[in-house]
Amino acid sequence: MKYYKIIPTLNNDNGRISSSASVDNLSMIESEFEKIRYGKHVKDFSIKDPFYLESFDDKEYWEYQLNDIHSFIGKAKVVTGWLISKKLKKIFSGFKISQPHYLYSSQLLYQNVIYKYFIFQFSGKSIYRELTSYIDFSKSEFINPSTQELRFFLNIDHFIEESEELYFEKDIDFVKKKIVLKDDLDFFPMQSFFKDNLVSERLKEVIENEFITGFEFSELNYEVVVKKS
Repeated sequence: MKYYKIIPTLNNDNGRISSSASVDNLSMIESEFEKIRYGKHVKDFSIKDPFYLESFDDKEYWEYQLNDIHSFIGKAKVVTGWLISKKLKKIFSGFKISQPHYLYSSQLLYQNVIYKYFIFQFSGKSIYRELTSYIDFSKSEFINPSTQELRFFLNIDHFIEESEELYFEKDIDFVKKKIVLKDDLDFFPMQSFFKDNLVSERLKEVIENEFITGFEFSELNYEVVVKKS
């Protein structure tokens, strides 16, 4: 199965900067996001007031385009995830998404209308180690750019240890050549440890065929394979 890199779109259809979801106008909102910041599941967590759209572009363009997925901006940015529409949530429910991940009911105010959205949290300090367990490090391949040596690692701790040493000595990072997954996931967020979020070709096709807005896809410059049983 082929994989792609998936990110929130950087620009709207008119070429202006895409807007992100914010609630910075609410007082004491930081303490609410601190509850889930690191990936601890909080039952019945919700932001009572709706999110609204904001960007680094001129204010007149903030509500130019409503997407099915918006990244977070401002105080909400401490949460590693996206604000997603009800339609996208339904699509995700039919595919294999890495665990753990959490969905919290929310709302988005757009042009004076409130829409049903969800906070989709897929990574965090308390989650990332479980995410790395999906990777077979002993079979995954990395390259040391300074020597072109092919490297393998035992686990994420071994990778981090060697990476820190390489960065300290050479100011460079290991380059991904092949990532071996233990499961045929359709969405696998690696941004907290390998920078990229992956999406399967089958999920990508559904997102495109259902006209889900707000995503960009690109080819990977490394191989991703699923380990055979």
